[in-house]
Amino acid sequence: MSTTEGPVVGIDLGTTNSVVAAIVDGKPTVLDEVGEKILPSVVGVTPDGQLITGVVALNQLAAFPDRTIASIKRRMGTMEPIPLGDQTFMPPEISAMILRRLRDRASRALGQPVTRAVITVPAFFDENQRQATREAGELAGLHVERIINEPTAATLVYHVGEQDQKHILVYDFGGGTFDVSLVRMEAGVVEVLSSNGDTHLGGDDLDQTLLDHVADQFLEDQDVDLRENAQARYRLLQACEQAKRHLSTEETVEIAEEFIAEKDGSPLNLTTTITRSDFEELIEPFVQRTIDSVDEALRDAGLTIHQIADLVLVGGSTRIPLVEERLRDEFQRDPSRAVDPDLAVALGAAVQAAMIEGQSVGPVLVDVTPHTLGIEVCEGMSFAGPHLVFSPIIHRNSPLPARYEQAYSKMFDNQEEAEIHVLQGEHSEVHRNRSIGRFLLDLEAGGGNRNKIVVRFDLTLDGTLKVTATQAATDISQELVIDNALSQFQADERDRAVARLGAMFDASDELLDDEDLPSPNQWAPQTPDTSDSSVAATKTDSAEDEAKFPEAVALIKKAESLKSSVDAEDSCDIETLCENLNQAMTQRDHSAVASLCTELDDILFYVQ
Repeated sequence: MSTTEGPVVGIDLGTTNSVVAAIVDGKPTVLDEVGEKILPSVVGVTPDGQLITGVVALNQLAAFPDRTIASIKRRMGTMEPIPLGDQTFMPPEISAMILRRLRDRASRALGQPVTRAVITVPAFFDENQRQATREAGELAGLHVERIINEPTAATLVYHVGEQDQKHILVYDFGGGTFDVSLVRMEAGVVEVLSSNGDTHLGGDDLDQTLLDHVADQFLEDQDVDLRENAQARYRLLQACEQAKRHLSTEETVEIAEEFIAEKDGSPLNLTTTITRSDFEELIEPFVQRTIDSVDEALRDAGLTIHQIADLVLVGGSTRIPLVEERLRDEFQRDPSRAVDPDLAVALGAAVQAAMIEGQSVGPVLVDVTPHTLGIEVCEGMSFAGPHLVFSPIIHRNSPLPARYEQAYSKMFDNQEEAEIHVLQGEHSEVHRNRSIGRFLLDLEAGGGNRNKIVVRFDLTLDGTLKVTATQAATDISQELVIDNALSQFQADERDRAVARLGAMFDASDELLDDEDLPSPNQWAPQTPDTSDSSVAATKTDSAEDEAKFPEAVALIKKAESLKSSVDAEDSCDIETLCENLNQAMTQRDHSAVASLCTELDDILFYVQ
């Protein structure tokens, strides 16, 4: 247990949406904010560089894609610079912005500072991706007590208190990733038997497939490719995502976007109808890939479908009828939705967090490593040079924590050093695996016992890997601790990142410093007074509006500049929309603001 004080919360850091939860009055509970349980995993900056997150950032995504980032989770584990406004950030910095918002949401809900968390990741995340997630937590001011797998977390809120042995398959199809885990539950212990999945298979891919289908039709009809204009593309992407949701309950949906493009000076409208069967035909290959992963996980666990007692669905994409239909055909049983698929992971993480605090609220978790870990070795020599292969040390699906060691030999007696190249993957060919670190071991020359080199891997519950290489006869050793995937993120760069993010957090009125935290009852919803003085007091200044609704403020300014140059009827419509938009901003009605922005943007596109 960590010596750090304060409550531990569970965080589902999702590709599309994120959730924070904690144990409240003995029960896992999602910590909401003004009734909103889910935070869109979207980050943006306003024109003046102020940080915005969640719904506010999502609302500006289509209008200002250059100042907004979504689905950052898919880039975790890389050091790819991400442009955001006039600055660039690394993926862990973007994720840190989301985590800090969740941290402050939890602090508000619990009425005390929150600095400790259990964060979930896809089961098939590799070591670099896991450590990048940990780094994001640290940048957000969180002590990350443990990183656990998303499907594993979900099982912690199912069958609590049952003693009989049962095998459960967790099918986790989210916005950006797919995971499947086979677990055995018995007498208060959850043991993961196998995991499989794809970190680039999720709802985002289904949205993109539908977008390509609609864009191809539009290109054929109008000779205009909507994907080539950033704003048009994001508008279409949002429309396709909404269509996907509606097709879960409706047989047919219409995608209609007015003035989505321009050709020869004339505005173009998009109107098309998508049936559920059309959509299912488009996404069937993706669903089949998930079924293939399920079959592989079953083989790895040595189980058949008849031995599965429960099929648990996690993630928003599991609401798609085709997904449930394929799983029902595969397992000959109805899947379980006892817990909201969007919330199950965070609730399970909260259970694990409470156990770290010493509370007895759920089963003990025994997780596994999702990937094989090993080193590069020389298997022999030929005229072409050394034949290098991957030598596994910790095999996939080994229970955590794991410690294994393997003995190797020097290539020749007078060898003075050996490079230990650490790899992760499932292939004997070195280049088909992922490099996660390397170091040199100095050797004492000579034969006999001096030829022996022992390499030991220690993999902890939180995913930290320590690799130790020792020349057995001399006890000369060297070790590499892979606890920071951002090896390129040097200490001085990290300090600058912390300072920069801190300044952005301080400037954003979405986020609170610990010393500014109120007591919980201060955050109870207030009923506004309808007296004149109250109305005057609730009016917000333009700076606050611009921070909260940058798209709306920009559109109103644009409207004012155009109003004098349009006819009386259009001028009246524009004025009415601007008044309604100002009122919606004052009332902080995000849904109305988004709708009115679309209407105003459409009419401005037409009249300018």
